[in-house]
Amino acid sequence: MCGSHAAADLTETLEIQEIQIVKQTDVRFPATMRSIGVKEGNVSLVIAVDQNGALQDTFILKSSRNAFTKSALKSIGEWEFSPASCNGTPINSALRIDLSFRVDRKLTWQTFQAPMETNVTRSSLEEKPITASLFGELDEIPLPIEIIEPEEVVEGNATIEFYIDEMGSVRCPRLTNGSSLEFGQTMLDTVALWRFEPPVAEGARTNTMVRQTFTFANGRLTAAKAE
Repeated sequence: MCGSHAAADLTETLEIQEIQIVKQTDVRFPATMRSIGVKEGNVSLVIAVDQNGALQDTFILKSSRNAFTKSALKSIGEWEFSPASCNGTPINSALRIDLSFRVDRKLTWQTFQAPMETNVTRSSLEEKPITASLFGELDEIPLPIEIIEPEEVVEGNATIEFYIDEMGSVRCPRLTNGSSLEFGQTMLDTVALWRFEPPVAEGARTNTMVRQTFTFANGRLTAAKAE
């Protein structure tokens, strides 16, 4: 995605606190699914929350059925969050939430900050689910279509996790490590503007997550191999 370069030594220890869910509303089991005999469903989504705790983006990473997607989106829009922080300073970040629907049972959910297995199988009734694939399972590495480099930036390095959706757009980037908050924020803002070829797994478009360390040194931006 960029040229390979060894990461610069860390000059600052970054203490990153992740997004916290401070208020949540019930996510209802869809009546349409109950009426046709579907008894369970799953939705994995990623939210982007800005430094003020405001929800900026909700990205459906995978979903077994549209009805579960709609139910999840309606509810998540009513949840409240406290922003992530870096060394005590609020920052833009992202959080993955996995929702499990079971008929006549209370919804269960978990949050994750690391890649997980994301295989989704089709349900017995014919409706194509939204799918996601691990980066290493893609048919080919998505090539960049549009790369914008920061114009003014201090030297440093930063590890950014971001998602590439089925259209090749970057979604919900977050800082996981780096040499300084300033450089990390610069790369968050920069990566958010990039575009890639759509990810493909087994011949079909999919969503994927990428983790990559970027280094700016000697006037040049480089990147380690994406994971």
